[in-house]
Amino acid sequence: MLSFILRRLAIAIPTILLIITLSFVLMHAAPGGPFSAERNLPPEVLANIEQRYGLDKPLYQQIFVYVSGIVTEFDFGPSFKYKNQSVNDLIASGFPVTLVYGFWSFVCASVLGISLGVIAALKHNSWLDYAATGSAILGSVLPNFVMAPLLVLLFTVYLNWLPGGGWEGGQIQFIIMPVIALATSYLAGITRITRSSMLEVLGSNFIRSARAKGLPAHHIILRHALKPALLPVLTSLGLSFVGMITGSVVIDQYFSTGGIGQHFVNAALNRDYSVIMGVTILVGSLTILFNLLVEILYAWIDPRIRY
Repeated sequence: MLSFILRRLAIAIPTILLIITLSFVLMHAAPGGPFSAERNLPPEVLANIEQRYGLDKPLYQQIFVYVSGIVTEFDFGPSFKYKNQSVNDLIASGFPVTLVYGFWSFVCASVLGISLGVIAALKHNSWLDYAATGSAILGSVLPNFVMAPLLVLLFTVYLNWLPGGGWEGGQIQFIIMPVIALATSYLAGITRITRSSMLEVLGSNFIRSARAKGLPAHHIILRHALKPALLPVLTSLGLSFVGMITGSVVIDQYFSTGGIGQHFVNAALNRDYSVIMGVTILVGSLTILFNLLVEILYAWIDPRIRY
């Protein structure tokens, strides 16, 4: 198992470097720049600003300096638009917010999605099957940019139960609606994958053999069927977890949570190179990390995979 993990880590390092290089090149290839939108900016002033931030150097030197700062000091550089703030400061202020509501969204989506998928598979073609899949489909046809304003309209405007926005240190009343809006976006996919995988496993020969031996139904489901059925579900959960904890622009916009998603959109609109790179590296690194964890879980569930 250790050699399996080391091989995956050896692949992850050049992958992150490739992400940084491609993102840097594509970002600078687009026309304009972080200071080109300023009106009546004299060429001398623009040249001094670009020299101040190192934008006057050749692209390969900029990439080398940027990667060196990350490796040696874990420094993503200063923000070009937020004065007296670095990218590390913006990530440190926004990422914990998205981590909180993203984590609880993942817990709700995975627990409900797997439970509904298992129930739908066990009660195949019954009213429970139709109810479980129907509720999951309802969540998919109401994405978060539709669900968020509906939740505000219902729980804030009409019922006056929950605040319509803000964060206030992550108090429970400010988390409920962002979690519901974000979790429902992923619930349908998890339910469908779990249902189809569980149906396939329940029709396998070893399940029929376990039933022929007279094993209890709960023992067959929990000990024999559920574990192999979760293999394809883990792939979906790994990518979903990264998507939830790295923030949602819609959630940050509608609920004013101050998460990292809003910083990323503002950086893209303002051509704030350093913030774009910092968030891109964060998302890419987390994606690689959780893909590694999923592969380790694969190898733990099915030892044949590690070979």
